[in-house]
Amino acid sequence: MVSLPVCCLAIYLLIVRILRYRRVNRTSRKYADLNLDAITPQKVQEIVYDSLFYDMVLGTQVTLFKIYGVPTIATLLLKSGEMTDEVQLNKRLADTATLIATFISNPSPPCSSTDDRSDPRAAIALARINYIHEKYPIRNEDLLYNLALFMLEPVRWTARFNWRPHTSLEKKAIFILWTDAGRRMGIENIWSSYEEMENWAHTYEEENMIPSESAYNLSRITINHMLNRVPSFPGLKSLAYNVFLTLLDERTRYAMGLPAPNRAISSTIYALFHIRAWIVHYLCLPRFKPALWVQMNMNPICPSADEIPRMHAVYPRRSGPYYFPEPTGYFAVKLQRLLLALGLKNPDKIPGKRWRSEGYRLEELGPVRWENEGHEEVMAAAAQMQGCPISGPWSLDARKGREKKE
Repeated sequence: MVSLPVCCLAIYLLIVRILRYRRVNRTSRKYADLNLDAITPQKVQEIVYDSLFYDMVLGTQVTLFKIYGVPTIATLLLKSGEMTDEVQLNKRLADTATLIATFISNPSPPCSSTDDRSDPRAAIALARINYIHEKYPIRNEDLLYNLALFMLEPVRWTARFNWRPHTSLEKKAIFILWTDAGRRMGIENIWSSYEEMENWAHTYEEENMIPSESAYNLSRITINHMLNRVPSFPGLKSLAYNVFLTLLDERTRYAMGLPAPNRAISSTIYALFHIRAWIVHYLCLPRFKPALWVQMNMNPICPSADEIPRMHAVYPRRSGPYYFPEPTGYFAVKLQRLLLALGLKNPDKIPGKRWRSEGYRLEELGPVRWENEGHEEVMAAAAQMQGCPISGPWSLDARKGREKKE
């Protein structure tokens, strides 16, 4: 006779199997007869949203590092000065992640109506990215490659390390959403299919991802930045360094002048990733809430004295809690003090004025020297993308209205 614990385990595993595939199966059924060649970016965003924030959370970080292996990109980034200073590097990474997450997470432009409920944040984020890019002499080929990596690397990582690969529907949706963003960014010669993009990126890497001093210097700066977040326990930083090397492909390591990882560590890391994938696949219930990077609600945050509508980061970055709110309430403050007293929290990484804990506005993001520039141009470009005036808490009128009261 089968025991009760065995029955309970069997029931649990069955529930995991049903729920884990429920979302992807529902999406596949919903869009089974849809002509993807005629679908709008607004519709494919629903597909991307479900896969990215519920099932697929790997690979994007590698994209932001892999582009450093291209000499023209690495040289430009070093000349910008944003990568050589620890404080500026922290802010650059936080702002880049925020802008990208915003136009992926929020409704794609144009809006469906002209009322105040239309959410313009995706359009503002894209317009701000364009404004910043226009400050630099970036080659169209390099922009194309960067765009390609945001599609290719998450798909590759997911296939290698996640509990399931992307479906063909999800890959097509990712391609449509990102290429639409690329066109809005003024990138030319965008591919007509995922396969064409994949072949183009392979050729580009063969021709452009070659060893250079700029790629080496930039990789060392970024690696040191990452290792600074690792506790100073004997051997831990060396282990983290080898893990990092393991996650890079051979061509990228070669272009950056980085060595191959320790074989034993590399094999162990691959094994751990596959064990994790098996555990998630068969033993873990799926996410019931999306793993969001930015706020989705339309309610503005006004924590600062000027009361200008702002947003907060959803979680504190370990490298620096930019835009994360200071703790409020008796227990939250006491807990922070206790963690500091026990040495479990770095006093330099406490949310506060240094980390702009009052929040952010999209038109301000980017290098500090341009923080107060280009707001009118960004909003005008966003309104053009949106197909209607930018209104509500994220408009300049709402901001100026608050400023006039001061």
